[in-house]
Amino acid sequence: MYYVGVTDTTDPAVLASVLHDLSWIIQRTDRVEELGIERLPAPEVTVLKQIDRNAGIGVSALADMLAMQPSNVSAAVRTLVERGLVVKTPSPTDRRVTQLEVTDRMRRNRTRIEAAWSARITEALSRLPDEAAAQLVSAAPALMLLTNELRDRT
Repeated sequence: MYYVGVTDTTDPAVLASVLHDLSWIIQRTDRVEELGIERLPAPEVTVLKQIDRNAGIGVSALADMLAMQPSNVSAAVRTLVERGLVVKTPSPTDRRVTQLEVTDRMRRNRTRIEAAWSARITEALSRLPDEAAAQLVSAAPALMLLTNELRDRT
């Protein structure tokens, strides 16, 4: 959706379009390479985020959570392990099952990426009218609720 001629900013479709565009811009212009971090394909980022949120999860549970084929999740996990971002450990209760956790390297990368995003967004907010910037910042709690609602329904 393009914003030219949009007059009804109370329409949820407008919000959805704006959030989609904003997410795309943030992810595509983050310049992680300048931080010395290798860019990951979107499916690997998705898998990595869920492992980070669900430490100790297994591949099958992760595949179910993401509604992905277990073979695709296994391939992504294998690549993330090779890149040193995820570690697999045997389950203490069932040695046939492996548990997945992010590594310290991944946590450091995440912290650096989030700091870069924060700096870019803070800079962009500083160029907006004060009222618009304040509205955006105050929307963060509601956007967090929306994020959790959408994540929980996946």
